[in-house]
Amino acid sequence: MALDATLATDHMAKRDAATAKLKALQAKYGANLPAGARDAEERLLSEITEHDGALRGLVGNAVETERDTADFNHMVSLGARQRPDDVAKRSFDSVRVLGMPVDRNETFSFVERSADALDALDTGNWNAAPVMLAEAPNGSQLIGRVQTFTHNSTRGYVPVVPQLQASITGRNDELQPGTIETGAIGTFETVKVMAMVKADHDDLQDYPQLEASVDAALLSALGAGVDDVIVNGGTDGDVTVPGLLGLGTVTAATVSVASVLGAVARVKTARAMPDTLLMHPDTEAAFLGAIDGALLAKLPEIVAIPSVPADTAIVAALGNTAVAMRENLGVATATDHPELFYRDQVALAGRARIGDVVVANASHVQIVKPAA
Repeated sequence: MALDATLATDHMAKRDAATAKLKALQAKYGANLPAGARDAEERLLSEITEHDGALRGLVGNAVETERDTADFNHMVSLGARQRPDDVAKRSFDSVRVLGMPVDRNETFSFVERSADALDALDTGNWNAAPVMLAEAPNGSQLIGRVQTFTHNSTRGYVPVVPQLQASITGRNDELQPGTIETGAIGTFETVKVMAMVKADHDDLQDYPQLEASVDAALLSALGAGVDDVIVNGGTDGDVTVPGLLGLGTVTAATVSVASVLGAVARVKTARAMPDTLLMHPDTEAAFLGAIDGALLAKLPEIVAIPSVPADTAIVAALGNTAVAMRENLGVATATDHPELFYRDQVALAGRARIGDVVVANASHVQIVKPAA
């Protein structure tokens, strides 16, 4: 009998996609599916049955038991390769960016992506923004080293830990109110860090794997952008936030083994344990060439960040510093902008909000750089 291999391939692809969704749904909830998930399960089972029936009708009873054999799959795949343009495209409405549907807009309009699953089939394992940016490939190298407090408003709130001094007191000495340090809550605005990528409309529709590439690219760029803010601070024209370079204690010196060791000693003298040594990659290369391997093992871990000035080193107890970040990432799309529409392209964007770095003691961040 004649086999319409292209149509069979289409049914098999849709059946396999439904099967994968069903397995993910059952793995997530097990035997105790909530009502919404049960409805989704029934729809998927019905879809699988429908495509199986269509396949049986195509190949006939004579080959029904051989539908999953290597020869049959090979024959179907050959037919698909010969006529790839005949395979039905998925709907553009099914395209996602950071798990969110692509909205048809002429300009960007951001919406907040929840850290929780959007629905029963959302298997992206989404977390709070700091976690996503730290886990992204080539993402943030610093957000996991500082204390990060998440919030859901336009302002950040960070408890500021006071630097206290303990001493011996007499048995009958009275405590004077003027000697008591005050703990406080740091309240401040946040700046927005945004990344954008363009993609061909047809590619997004034809190749679901492109979504993963877009997501990884956006998360990586946002993570690196957050690191730049932590190091340098920044401004959006209305709000200005300081970074480590604007908050630490500066010592005028060239970056050398001796000057870095001195910075380590000053952090320890301030009763903190330095855990990070920040340098530009070029400075790191020169520093590593000048230091003994045994001594290097005793230093804080070196983290190379391109936004650190090339003549500067930062020795810090980042575990004693903090930043506030909006818990959820913002997502936006532009599909009908005139500059994109006539090229049949869409623009996809992600956004994070971050406040300034909070340092309770400036001595915990030692900056070595030449005198101005």
